[in-house]
Amino acid sequence: MLREPTDGGDFGGAPSRSPLHGRSLLLIPRSLERSMAAQLDVAILPASMRLRLTGDMNALPRAVADAAASFRLEPSLADWLSADILELARLYRETTRAARLVVRIETIIDDACRLFHTDNVRFRLATTYRGPGTQWLDTADLSLLAEGATPTPDSIRRMDRGWIAVMRGGKAATPDVPALPHRSPPIAGSGATRLFVAIDEALAG
Repeated sequence: MLREPTDGGDFGGAPSRSPLHGRSLLLIPRSLERSMAAQLDVAILPASMRLRLTGDMNALPRAVADAAASFRLEPSLADWLSADILELARLYRETTRAARLVVRIETIIDDACRLFHTDNVRFRLATTYRGPGTQWLDTADLSLLAEGATPTPDSIRRMDRGWIAVMRGGKAATPDVPALPHRSPPIAGSGATRLFVAIDEALAG
């Protein structure tokens, strides 16, 4: 189950103000169920698999279940993963008011998006089920990136496995609330395989 954000955001009912109001990042720390995490750690995942599912909350349950089955996981693990991804989709819909969603489920064995960047979306939800989580920078460091400076190790923040981030993208950025710079953690050559999920709004047209 999802845990409320530590800073008091509210996902129940129909809040009068989005928990993303005035924020570049909504971060929800959580731990995955221990038994499911242990099963994921030893599962043989296909390398560099990228699934893209589009639909509303009526269509996504079947699509997500079929996607989880394609990973050839134990049935109980596939059911748990499907249910958790759908809960994230509901969280994204309630938080952003998006009607149709794009759900990406990926296995990653390289550095993927190794440079800090912002996304050309309104908001993106990201979580990592296996392997190291997404890295991000405080928006105060945007000026350094614009000048081509390399972030120092101390300035790089890291999501733990299972944590949920809803990150503001360029299409919702304002001068006062910029998009969040982030990247995939460098894992090339480490032998690690990440299982990563991202959720965006599906745009018309």
